Amino acid sequence: MKELTRHIMVDFLPMKTFAEDPLILTEGRGIYVTDGDGKRYIDGLSGTFCMNLGHGNRRIVEAAARQMERLALACPTLGTSDRALELTRKLLEITPPQYTTLKLLSGGSEATEAAIKMARQYHKQTGRATKYKVLSHYRGYHGATGHALAAGGWPGWRAAYEPLAGGFVHLHTPDPYSPPFAGPPETLGAAYARLAEEVIELEAPETIAAFITEPIMTSAGVVVPPRDYLPRIRELCDRHDILLIYDEIITGFGRTGRLFAAEHWNTWPDILCLGKGMSGGYAPLSAAVLTHRVADAFWGDTDDRVQFHAGHTYGGNPVACAVGLAAIDELFEGRLVENARARGAQLVASLRAVQQRRPVIGDVRGEGLLVAADLVRDPATRERYPAEFNIGIRVRDAARRLGLLLRAGPAVVVFAPPLTTSAQEIDEIAGLFEDALSEVLRTIDGAPAVEARAGA
Repeated sequence: MKELTRHIMVDFLPMKTFAEDPLILTEGRGIYVTDGDGKRYIDGLSGTFCMNLGHGNRRIVEAAARQMERLALACPTLGTSDRALELTRKLLEITPPQYTTLKLLSGGSEATEAAIKMARQYHKQTGRATKYKVLSHYRGYHGATGHALAAGGWPGWRAAYEPLAGGFVHLHTPDPYSPPFAGPPETLGAAYARLAEEVIELEAPETIAAFITEPIMTSAGVVVPPRDYLPRIRELCDRHDILLIYDEIITGFGRTGRLFAAEHWNTWPDILCLGKGMSGGYAPLSAAVLTHRVADAFWGDTDDRVQFHAGHTYGGNPVACAVGLAAIDELFEGRLVENARARGAQLVASLRAVQQRRPVIGDVRGEGLLVAADLVRDPATRERYPAEFNIGIRVRDAARRLGLLLRAGPAVVVFAPPLTTSAQEIDEIAGLFEDALSEVLRTIDGAPAVEARAGA
């Protein structure tokens, strides 16, 4: 099988580098996955932030099999399926009452792409056709399709495809740990919001259709914005008639220790984008959930200009919807949101204990089982290692050799194990991470001294 890896493109990895040392997974059970050589790993990334219920969940597998026998596809241009309607009812039951309508799709990029298009079409159909611009954050990520990529804030992911669609304006990342200006921590939320307000004023409010953001910015390094930032952004959007879109593709369905990350701020958007954990990773499934105010602009009869002019063959697929129904039931019946909150607190505490022994960890942050460790050369000044060190990537690779799969950037490591993870498994994750970090530090001149961890 390995010889075939030179013929496949995998996400965000150079083909040659991947082919030289490929990861080829063959099965999974619980929080563990196994490769073609029989080596077992802890899936510390939940596939890609989506295997919230762990691998090999029999209930969900059987729900998919039953639906495949019953109806595998409903013609999406002529109608829908009973399973799609059941999932619609379920989603409206578990979201706040202002949400009344949703568009079922297959992936996160489809959901955020749809939300951006909906925002622009909404303003055109409500008499404000000059509103077309979309605000988002630098270092944010909202998917790989055209509009979603244009809203993203990482130059490296955008450069190959530029020029992208126009009308996208980027703001500072609301990062409390590494702000671009000095100030007491309690003032940062107001400062970031004031910068956003200035951009709105300079761009002209009558030209701005939407503001899209992840409540917790995963690709930026699990940036949790200041507690007053999102409420201030909500107020700005209300004042200037800008639709607020939350990209909760990763943070929804218990990942942050709440059913939705919006609950941490009690601040809700006009369009709520959901995916990944919505099906527990067992089927491609996502949704854009609309408040009544937004949905009402698309309610019409014979005038097809009022309808939403976008769709996908597999959006609302009955098999995916059956999986989503089973996944949501499993999430609630297993009290997995509460487990994510408890195990997340345990993971943060464990990583902060590692931080005491390894001062190269500058910050530990996150909510629930979405946690990051920031790696710095000098914790006092928060000075990072030079980019060429790629310390985060090196720790990720060392962890893989030890049997732990993690997400990483040049100076950050991200943990997102399944919501089914036990207390004992959290201890194992933290221990393997510390061993991987120690291995890397021994290769870096001038790194803090490495002590053996207890029990190692």
